[in-house]
This record gives sequence, structure tokens and C-alpha cells, in this order.
Amino acid sequence: MSGPRVPRNTHALYHAVDRIFEGVEAPRGDYHEVVRYMNEELPRFEQADTSYLVLGSYRNEYGRRLRTFANWLNMPTNVESLVLGDTLNLDTAVVPEFDIKINLLGEAADYIAGVYEKEDGGESPELGFVRALFATKTSVFPRDYVGLTRESLSTREDVVRAALAVYYSDADEDDRKEELLSLVRVAQEEGIDVSERELTDAIAQRRRDVDEPPAEYSWVHLSFFRRFEAMGRCHPWTTMAELRDRTDEMPGPERPRWETEFDPNLFFDE
Repeated sequence: MSGPRVPRNTHALYHAVDRIFEGVEAPRGDYHEVVRYMNEELPRFEQADTSYLVLGSYRNEYGRRLRTFANWLNMPTNVESLVLGDTLNLDTAVVPEFDIKINLLGEAADYIAGVYEKEDGGESPELGFVRALFATKTSVFPRDYVGLTRESLSTREDVVRAALAVYYSDADEDDRKEELLSLVRVAQEEGIDVSERELTDAIAQRRRDVDEPPAEYSWVHLSFFRRFEAMGRCHPWTTMAELRDRTDEMPGPERPRWETEFDPNLFFDE
């Protein structure tokens, strides 16, 4: 194990501490908690060639999918990905715990990734914080986001998201089937190569991964997504397979892959 190191971005961390205590009269114990957090959570970023801070919903099924995403980021051996909600708890009297974590981790990480699936909870202020301070190193991955500038179906992904909206609607089964067939016809008229079977398979995959209606977002979320979209850092997804593929949009080393992948037929007797 290597010996102690001086943080590469010491000055940025000092600025983060200044922001944490700006405008408040905090007891000495709060300073001790901030320093404890710096000493226990930040060194891992110094040992990695590339580091990621992962934000989003930290509980229930949302948290499970968020941590799966963080694990995908963490596959290269020289990478460290950290979910903010998994870091140590702090006991402060005045300074909010979240304020300490987002300021210090945001400065220490090379890149920030936010995975979003809903409009309630603390994701909106969290997203606003990184938009204000760390926009240039942040990418967002909103589930079911179609983009505010889309006026019609233009990609297969648009068609799949429209199909999910039809499937999870309140219409009866016959009406939903007719709507899906109509959607296929419209998509093909727009020059999009998609079939009813492909949409049915996509819906089945979605039910296995995330059996929920398409996510809805507040106008605050949407405005942030649109900003990151304009910056080329917004990567929508509908299934876990798509989210896994979108992981490659993050800067840094590629996830490890076989040069030649295994073929299942190798394990069956002819």
C-alpha cells in the first residue's frame, strides 16, 4: 500500500470548506466532522486514475439500480466510483450533512454522474447544486426523458418510449394493442425501422427491469436536463441494458470486454 499523499486539488477542497461554513456560526465539533469526512472518504479518489461521484435516489429499487450503475463505472481496475448516499454519516450541530458531502465529493471527483427516475425527493436540489458548481464535469442519465426539443418521432428510442406510455396507460388491452399498431405505422412512415415484435420485446424487457410507467419530471428537472442535453451530457434510458450501454458515455477508461465474446453454442453438444 502506498504511503500518504497530498491531495491533487488541495486548494479546491479548501474552497469547498469555505463554502460549507460560509455565513454560519458553527461549533468546533462541526469542523471536526468535516475534517473527519475529508480524511476518511476522500483518499480513495487520490488512489484512482479516474474517479466518479454518483448521485440519484439512494433507497429502494431506485437505489439498487443506482448502485448497479456505479458498479458498471467501477469495472476498470484504475477507477473509483462512489455513491454519495453510501458514505459515512456525520454528526453535526449546525452545518447540514448533505452540504458537507456534496461540496467535498464534488470537488474531489474527476466526474459526476446523476441517474434520475422520478421528480419527488431530493434529486432536484441536488441536481441544481451540481449544475451551479460542477456543470462542466457532470453528466445526467434520466430515465424515459425524450428531450424538450423533439416535435415528433425521430429515433427508435422515441418510439419505444411512446410505446411504454401506451402500455402503462389506463386504456383496455384492445385499445392499447391498436395504439401500438398505429404507433408502428406512424414510425415506419417517418422512416424508422421498427416492428410490433420489437416494441413488444422492449416492453417485456422494461417490465423485467423497471415495471413502472414512464417517469415524469417537474419543470425544474426538465430545465436542467435540457441544459445538459445542449451540452451533450444528457443520456436517456428506458431499460437497464440501455443504462449499461450509456455508461460508456462517461469520460474515462472503457469498461473491460473480451476481444472475442463467448458464444453460448460452445456449451451445447452437437
